[in-house]
Amino acid sequence: MKKALPVLLTAAIFVFYFFHFVGIGVDYWDTYIAAPATFIAGQPAVFVDQQGQAKYAAAPRRGLPADLVDKQTFGIVSQDQRIGAGVTFAIAYLAWGVLGFRLLYAGFGAMTFLLSFAVGRRLWPRWEAAVGLGLLVAINPLMLAIDRLNANFIAVPILMGLLALLLEKPSRWLLAGLVYGALGGIRNEAIVLAPALALYALPTREGRRGLALMTAGALSTIAPYLAWNKFAFGKCLIHSSQYDSFVGFRPEFAHRLFGWQFKINGLFNWPFHDHLVRTPHYPFPTYWTLPLVLILCFGAALSAAMIVGWLAQWRADRRLSGLLTGWIVCGLGLFLFQENWEEPKTTFAALVIGPLAVLAGQGVAWLVAGAREKRRWLVFASALLVVEGFVLSARLVDAPVDERWYERFPKAKIEAATIGCLSDEQRREWMFFHTDECAAELAEQRRKLTGGTLWPRLYYPLPWPDVDLRAEWLRREPPIFDVWDHIYGY
Repeated sequence: MKKALPVLLTAAIFVFYFFHFVGIGVDYWDTYIAAPATFIAGQPAVFVDQQGQAKYAAAPRRGLPADLVDKQTFGIVSQDQRIGAGVTFAIAYLAWGVLGFRLLYAGFGAMTFLLSFAVGRRLWPRWEAAVGLGLLVAINPLMLAIDRLNANFIAVPILMGLLALLLEKPSRWLLAGLVYGALGGIRNEAIVLAPALALYALPTREGRRGLALMTAGALSTIAPYLAWNKFAFGKCLIHSSQYDSFVGFRPEFAHRLFGWQFKINGLFNWPFHDHLVRTPHYPFPTYWTLPLVLILCFGAALSAAMIVGWLAQWRADRRLSGLLTGWIVCGLGLFLFQENWEEPKTTFAALVIGPLAVLAGQGVAWLVAGAREKRRWLVFASALLVVEGFVLSARLVDAPVDERWYERFPKAKIEAATIGCLSDEQRREWMFFHTDECAAELAEQRRKLTGGTLWPRLYYPLPWPDVDLRAEWLRREPPIFDVWDHIYGY
């Protein structure tokens, strides 16, 4: 049973995510993966408008890599498209057509459980605890909220695999570096975890030697991505969102920090801005939104267990505690000050559900180990009060709206009357940028994030997608949303 159950659960999770996937051409973030994958596969594509009607077709002309930078067609470098996830899905697309996107998506879901289970086996002697960790990560409500193409969904199993390699005795430093470098090409933001990895490596002689191996491995697998940046954007170290030849309306905004002034086509919050603000459609600044989303998706009880688990982990193994803490701080810290927010960006929080789930598991293990000790339950109760206190105190937050957002997305004022209040589903589609917030929407989001829940709760409902496998099997020319002309066109 011990050997069979993880295999059965892996298969069950694969099947679940296979049918959970809503398909491609349903969301503007799909374009980040579907368009590059199509052109890297050397296949034509049909670009559609917001009603799903065909606007124009694009077909390969000169082959790779010229087609990817050809501004006369759909050159992905002029459309803020990312190549790493595109390469990943292009192989599956070539093999199975549009169905390949569904198969690979489901595969990443299954691997999330399997690799999280592998982490649990290295942490705890009881295999049931490892199964619990696998389920907590793989079917966490935040993962369930990603039912379409999204690089954050891909990153989670890779990150858990990286953690499993580091927890080996001895750590597999070179292989971990190869995985980390490949991840940097697929989900660029994961690079910020470097300080956390250094915290884990530097305290021991074996770790310091391993850090050199890991660095070499990471550089070797991220090198092709850096070479692509140099070819496409003229710089090795550049995020594609900062390319200065994009299609669409992309104004820059002045920011400053301790006397340093700079311009960027993003919207940073205080202290880069002169006062605290919030993105329209959101009742809170991102400083509150992301922690509240994580508490919602884990529940207050497991969130309190994370605090208890951190204390227990710090006492038992400060080296691993440093890795998990650094991972969470770096993974969230990159996004908390950003206020050009939207629902798909909220899935960046998935990058830290692995270490949070590990800490929750450590907290539960510590409580179970001393279940008869009242002191431990008092510690847990205190942690629970801290979590609930944070959630309740958020109700008092009343930051003004970020007026810069309307300058970046002027259609929010122009077309707002034709769309009205947004539902949860509409909030993660193009309508988000074409309408202003309304009182009912803000009230619903406040209720959702500060209502309080002891156990994990869905971030989005779970509708059963209408799947037509015959239409996807070996089908070419997938429908891809013409995102930049519609959202950024002005």
